[in-house]
Amino acid sequence: MELKVIQDIVVPKATGKTMRVKKGQVFRVIEHEGKQVVDLTFLNARNYKEHFAAEYSAVLNSLQGIGGYYRLSKLYSKPPYENVMATVTDDSVGGGARGGDRAGHFMMCHCSKRLVEHLGSPGARTCSDNFADAFREIGLEQADTYDETIFNVWMQSWISEDGGMNFAPPLAETGDYIDFLAEMDLVAVISVCPDESSPCNDFEAKALRFQILEQEAQAGLETHS
Repeated sequence: MELKVIQDIVVPKATGKTMRVKKGQVFRVIEHEGKQVVDLTFLNARNYKEHFAAEYSAVLNSLQGIGGYYRLSKLYSKPPYENVMATVTDDSVGGGARGGDRAGHFMMCHCSKRLVEHLGSPGARTCSDNFADAFREIGLEQADTYDETIFNVWMQSWISEDGGMNFAPPLAETGDYIDFLAEMDLVAVISVCPDESSPCNDFEAKALRFQILEQEAQAGLETHS
């Protein structure tokens, strides 16, 4: 069945944003201006204490043979909830055609004041700043959230054998996208990564496009309800 776009926005570079996604809708992230990553987390829209847990999801996906730290199929919430919050239904980069086992995503943390100091850009804007702005849109303080564990969409980072972090430009190109099917009513919390000091965004921060889609029949029922 065809999907109908019901919301379509471009989020400027180096900013944060929230979007509400109803159960059964598809949340789509689109590479809008070239190689750019987004740091993404999800909250249960009916219970803000229930957050997406990246590392926990990576372990569960690995045990099920459906993903791992560089690709997820199912996004789980943190204990004690442990629910499937969203399912990746389409992924033009992480399907393995580009990048193989390291398919161009990463499940870990986001950039913060201390991290950018180590990257040689003290005082630069960070994803932590973006998340703080985004959470304020829904009346939350960042300190009361679980945002340190996120889905780095298109982030080509990996851990070497000696335990060190490695970074490379994203594998994604303009027009690439990833779809998340909401398994519950969600708030998508977005940071359009502002980093320009590393290969993460190919050394230039850019805007990203986001859509919410529904099946045609579902959209029609809501229109006439």
